Amino acid sequence: MRAMMLIAGKDLRLRIRDRSALMVGLVVPFTLAVIFSLILGNAEEGPIELSFGVVDADRSSVSGELMEVLVSLETEGIFDLETAGDPDAAQALIDEGTIGAAIVIPAGFGEAVESGSGTRLTVLGHPDRPTSSTIATSIAETFAANIEGVRLAAVTAAQIGADVGAAVAEAQSAPPSVSLAGIEAANRQLDLTTFFVAGMAVFFLFFTVQFGVTSLLEEQREGTMSRLLAAPISRGAIVGAKAVVSFALGLVSMGVLIGVSTVLLGAEWGNPLGVALLVVGGVVSAVGIMAVVAAFARTPEGAGNLQAVIAVGLGMLGGVFFPAPLGDGVLAGLAMLTPHRWFMTGLADLAGGGGVTVVFPSVVALLGFGLVTGGLAAFRIRRTVMA
Repeated sequence: MRAMMLIAGKDLRLRIRDRSALMVGLVVPFTLAVIFSLILGNAEEGPIELSFGVVDADRSSVSGELMEVLVSLETEGIFDLETAGDPDAAQALIDEGTIGAAIVIPAGFGEAVESGSGTRLTVLGHPDRPTSSTIATSIAETFAANIEGVRLAAVTAAQIGADVGAAVAEAQSAPPSVSLAGIEAANRQLDLTTFFVAGMAVFFLFFTVQFGVTSLLEEQREGTMSRLLAAPISRGAIVGAKAVVSFALGLVSMGVLIGVSTVLLGAEWGNPLGVALLVVGGVVSAVGIMAVVAAFARTPEGAGNLQAVIAVGLGMLGGVFFPAPLGDGVLAGLAMLTPHRWFMTGLADLAGGGGVTVVFPSVVALLGFGLVTGGLAAFRIRRTVMA
């Protein structure tokens, strides 16, 4: 153990001295995250805030029923309601952005409903806010349909000689065919700042950890490997030292990025213990994958080139550059074969307000990547690199 830590300490001092690990592990990912956040941050959309207007030019008992419905929906927090004196005033509120749409109850609406003559509600909207117009139209159509149902019930009862009052009361007490309700759901999505920092951190994590595992090939090329093997040091200690270097560089890189982004950029990572487990799992998977690549390479340059291809490919497939929803398609299935996707999924689960247990599936997957590839790398390295 002492020999392993001495070798690891020597390698860490070299990496700190040449500043390569500092640039790749900290400076570059943080800078890119800031750039992405500044460029694309304005594209972030928050929750839709609904606001409607109503113009009651009828002032009848029938229009009063619709007003009661709208006021009750406002009371329940479904949307904000504004009243306007006439259609022109409502349209002005729409144009200035105060409301998204307005329902206009024309004069004579109640009388027309009671007499059975044709009349209709009018919906005013803005072309840039189609959601508000659609919901306002749905409310108006639902109310009109309910009124028509009551009228038809009265007409039918009169024709068959039944009690008209009872038929109307029964029709009025029937539940509406369409209703609005507030929906509370966990938002399993990172804000853009956190997403870009996390994406760049896990992406460059694979470049950061390669400094440790590829140093085995550097030791072999520079002739220092034979000196290590001649010393009273086990091969396992040499391999373990390189793994310790990679693991330490990865942990420091991720930890500093998380801390700095939280303080300077306001990134929100979620439950600290859950984030810590994801970081450990992510570092283990990165070390294992980069180690197995280095184990099958012949030169440090060849290992670095292949590791770069693997890191970029996995990062793009794992969705670290742009937010992408989880789905059931082929591409979504392939993305789950990458550690990047499991890491980002775990963070998204934490963003939904879950506790530490929600990251367990992601952590298990990340550790699985690392242990399988790391075991293969250790077997290959012992047989080839140090033969």
